Amino acid sequence: MQYITQKGSTPVISRQEGKNAWKKAETLFFLFSFSLPFLMALFFYLTSKYTFAEIFNSERVISYVLVGVVFFFVFTFFLWYLFSKRPDVFIRNSTKWILVATFALPFLLAPILSYYLSDFIIPLVFCGLVVFLLIDDKLAYIINAVIPIIFSLSYYMINPYDDLFHLFSSATIQLVSGCFVLILAKKRYTRLSFLLQSLFVGVVIAFPLTIVLSLLSQGDTWRNFIVNGIYASLSILISLASFMVLTPLYEVAFRLYSNFRLEEICAANAPLIEKLAKEAPGTYNHSIAMSILAQDCAKAIGENPALAKAGACYHDIGKLYNPICFSENQTTYNPHDNYIPEVSVTMITKHTTEGAAIIRRNRLPEELAQIAEEHHGDQTVSYFLNKSIKMTDEKMNSDLFKYKGPRPSTKISAIIMIVDTVEAATRAQGINKDERQFRAFIHSLIESKVNAQQFTDCPLTFKDLTIIEETLLKSVPAIYHQRIKYTK
Repeated sequence: MQYITQKGSTPVISRQEGKNAWKKAETLFFLFSFSLPFLMALFFYLTSKYTFAEIFNSERVISYVLVGVVFFFVFTFFLWYLFSKRPDVFIRNSTKWILVATFALPFLLAPILSYYLSDFIIPLVFCGLVVFLLIDDKLAYIINAVIPIIFSLSYYMINPYDDLFHLFSSATIQLVSGCFVLILAKKRYTRLSFLLQSLFVGVVIAFPLTIVLSLLSQGDTWRNFIVNGIYASLSILISLASFMVLTPLYEVAFRLYSNFRLEEICAANAPLIEKLAKEAPGTYNHSIAMSILAQDCAKAIGENPALAKAGACYHDIGKLYNPICFSENQTTYNPHDNYIPEVSVTMITKHTTEGAAIIRRNRLPEELAQIAEEHHGDQTVSYFLNKSIKMTDEKMNSDLFKYKGPRPSTKISAIIMIVDTVEAATRAQGINKDERQFRAFIHSLIESKVNAQQFTDCPLTFKDLTIIEETLLKSVPAIYHQRIKYTK
């Protein structure tokens, strides 16, 4: 079966939005870039034996300004990448602050760690991990490759008494180790896996690589080789420890999410989930069933299954305002029997905006609020429109019986819209055990969204829709413990 629709486009931002976001980010990066070298020099002065005049003489100050120029161009390149490849992340106000906070920590700690311990212990892999988790995985690889080199050059400007070979050896180790950490992290995503992967990279990659590079230097002893290797391995673990400690703070401060955070807020004892289970049990059961289907669909098309699960769990949280108005929470009493259709549809449709408000008020990730607002798009509530027509025998304005939108703007929102309809319809009508008829049923539900132009604002493709249909064909019977008869 094929879908007759146009391929969605990549999310775009208006020229004015882009201009404003760029201006704010560049202003912050300019100030940060030129202040960071001076702050590093100040930390170096406070921890070293050198005098203030030696650290801040005219030649050094010129070097710091040059380092600031390099920093600024590097940050501008990162900004250009996000503007070109990830406009959704570029427009977020938190992105620029995450970048600044992430680079400030290891760069400001470097003078202390390097002076008292070793150049090999600087935890630069931390930068790539945070960006990988909270901003963009491809940008994380770029940062992991660029930052160690920039750090070595800038730190040598601040402390020319350091061993340049050691600095570049450390940069090489951080670059290679960081790439391995990011590659392994993408395959398995739990706290334990992060720890085991970091230990593996520290022992199998960082330690032997340090020994090899140390052999190329002159004057070092085997004892120094071993010590440098240990420090290099520790730098990976320090990066991981900093990452584990600071990431939850980032998530709360900037209302972002990681897979760790998403799993926590989907737990049965999460406050809103617990409240939904008690006050709207039918909606809760619907959301839990949806979360299984949404995860499967997201994984099948290469989207984040943890975000899809969380989106499903919270998409109907707005029904907490008046649970009895929704059929899944009713037993014998239906309040809509006492309302005119116009009132009923208002009570039904406002759960999307109310859900988004609840999510924002509880400082949950903005992506969940977006899903709650978008999961019905601007579809018509046909039941109450038809009821009104029967009651009045007049032609009604269908716009009065529509959700306010917006339409799904991401693939995850589109998945939630599809799965919401499929789960509810399957629960109501049951599963047809004939494979062809069941396939036609699922296809018709999805195609109805396509024909209503609900996916014109999101980057969902023909291929995605086909994969989602095939996934639901297998997953829906599984969650209801039923089998369908497949034709040979």
